[in-house]
Amino acid sequence: MCSYRLDAEYADPTPLKVRIHTHTRYSERPDDPTAKVLTALELAGTEHLADIGCGDARFLAHLASNGHQGPLVGIDTSPAMVAAANAVPGVRGVFGSADRIPFDDNSFDALTARHMLYHLANPVAALREFRRTTKPGGTVAVVVNHPGTYPYTTELVAAHAATYGLDVGDSVPTTVDSDTLPDLMTDVFGEIRIQRSDNALVFDTPDPLVRFAEALFTFYGVTPNHPRRQAILNDLREDVEDWFTHHPGRTWRDPKGYIVATAVVDHQGSAPSAST
Repeated sequence: MCSYRLDAEYADPTPLKVRIHTHTRYSERPDDPTAKVLTALELAGTEHLADIGCGDARFLAHLASNGHQGPLVGIDTSPAMVAAANAVPGVRGVFGSADRIPFDDNSFDALTARHMLYHLANPVAALREFRRTTKPGGTVAVVVNHPGTYPYTTELVAAHAATYGLDVGDSVPTTVDSDTLPDLMTDVFGEIRIQRSDNALVFDTPDPLVRFAEALFTFYGVTPNHPRRQAILNDLREDVEDWFTHHPGRTWRDPKGYIVATAVVDHQGSAPSAST
């Protein structure tokens, strides 16, 4: 993904909040990604934990509000997200990138990277940083989507962006997904554990689908200040409403899913030889 699109996307937390709300409200089957990560981590509550690419810090806020006593750190490249982390009592927000974490070796007892690794040009460099900054015996949990998650909605957004001359060829993150992450993590950490979740987004009316599609706009170059943004949104809404009109009684079902890949750092130092 082009970095300027990523910066623009996370300059305002609103699209992220819309996407999270959509997954919570319109998933075909109930799912709690936070619970799955916490199950994988098996926290005692006293760990020094870092959340890389912390977003609006709701994961860290959940930990803090549920009595986690250890230090909680949110690291992000977006000043808005760092500010969101600092606004949570008991959480420290830090500006920094996943492939150059601004902490010493062996800093953290636990480290999470949830739905962010596929934004990076070099995810292996980030995985090595996760290993470097996590103490021996500490746990690293990484969450990534399945390849082609919600393909129909992304195809819809890409098609409308392309209609207005936007180059969307490199807009969808493809550097790492649930198919490729296990081998990458095994190379860096050795043994890993995988939890897999398969689901779908299901919409039975146009409005929530349109809101979700709009929340993906910036990934396709349709930035908040783009001069044709409203026209693109209007055309997309017309297409969605037309689809529901011509498919009475049907739902818009878009497959999705993710994995939680967990590793325990067995020793500090360079990664296993397979990754060098």
